Amino acid sequence: MDFRNLFRRNSRKTSIDAAESITPHLTDIQNAVISYATLMTTGFTDDQMNRHFQHYGSTYRTRRAELTAKNIIVDSGKVSRLPSGRNATVWVLAQYKEQS
Repeated sequence: MDFRNLFRRNSRKTSIDAAESITPHLTDIQNAVISYATLMTTGFTDDQMNRHFQHYGSTYRTRRAELTAKNIIVDSGKVSRLPSGRNATVWVLAQYKEQS
């Protein structure tokens, strides 16, 4: 993954440096989750992410959780109702939450 997907064009140099420093330490699936999160500027649920990747096990959710532990993806503070009627956390890239 190109580290430039981890920050916006008008980001500060510190954000750019941070994005560049973490990229070599991420797995391919973590990079795929970040790419997806970059497209989903208003956020996404784990269910939406699994549908996007057409994978319904825990692989992508676990990678999202790893990225959450690294503060790359964060809880947006919002919830979305799943088809089951249960609420799900809406996740965003940390930079998107900071800019809102």
